[in-house]
Amino acid sequence: MANEESSASALVLDIRRLLADLEVPFPPDKVRWRVTNTTIDKKRGQIVPYADPRAYTDRLNALFSPQGWTREYKIEAVNNITRMKKGESIVSGKVLVTCTVTIIGLWSHCGTGEDWADDDNGMTSADAQAFKRACSCFGLGRYFYDFPVFWVDLDQNRQPVRAPVLSGWALPENWSKGMRPPSKNGDGKAGAGSQGAGSNGGSAGNKGQATARPTGPANGNGRSGQGATGKANGSATSAHGEDLDERILRLGEAVGASFYRNILREYGRVNQPKLIRDAAVKRKVLQVLESAVRGFDRLRAVTQRLDPTTVETQLTKLQAPPIAKIADMKTLQDVVFGLEGLGNPNCHHAA
Repeated sequence: MANEESSASALVLDIRRLLADLEVPFPPDKVRWRVTNTTIDKKRGQIVPYADPRAYTDRLNALFSPQGWTREYKIEAVNNITRMKKGESIVSGKVLVTCTVTIIGLWSHCGTGEDWADDDNGMTSADAQAFKRACSCFGLGRYFYDFPVFWVDLDQNRQPVRAPVLSGWALPENWSKGMRPPSKNGDGKAGAGSQGAGSNGGSAGNKGQATARPTGPANGNGRSGQGATGKANGSATSAHGEDLDERILRLGEAVGASFYRNILREYGRVNQPKLIRDAAVKRKVLQVLESAVRGFDRLRAVTQRLDPTTVETQLTKLQAPPIAKIADMKTLQDVVFGLEGLGNPNCHHAA
């Protein structure tokens, strides 16, 4: 009996160790940046980090061997979708991919991906998206969701002039020492030695991008003193707050007015982000809105795979309002998971 309990405990510890190893960030040379939005003049863009699917495969092979895990794909197509491309209205379709990743001893998880059928790389993109989303359910690559929104200067090819510097918590060696993103620490801080919201390599004057504060001389005349340092800190804090406000406002446009107002009231007890005085609360509001945007993206993807009658029946079963009137995270999660379950009953969702 004692031997059985000892074996069970060892198995649990081994699983926890493997899950912890899966969560470790990729080396900096494996991290790439993708432009997702641009300003009207195309001179600045919003970028998000990602890693090539081969980095995910290498990590899985290293931890479990090629025989210790597998993946399978389910591919569907939706035709006759009208969309704008290069200023023209065209009739196209979408490639919809579901990837199920199975790790022996850790069960299976799935993820979905989609892209336009008229894109030459559409299948590859949807494949990679689905695979990486499935991996994130095990913790692999999930840390990418904890990055703040970066706006940087773009070159003539609409690519970042300089890539952002990774925050300290996103480096493997610091992660192994216990450093985590601000959203994962109860005090809203990234921990000793970590960078703040991240220097983004953009042009001078970007709001809220400074990651270090002066501890020695504050200016060219060699004067330091508490007054000068306090003023510098106050300016940096104010600028960072304004940057958070702008990011919250932009996300508010993406999730809709009702959802946006409810989040502000629930977490900030206000109607405008600039009225939130606590920076930690602002970061929490931003995190919730970023999660909501991903949720609505998943919702759009799954509703395109299901017929309207099925969607309406499921909404009634969940006692949920029409999709356009979803105004809180709990309802959004219930609807997304419920509809994705219809699309793939064997799909296990991450919490």
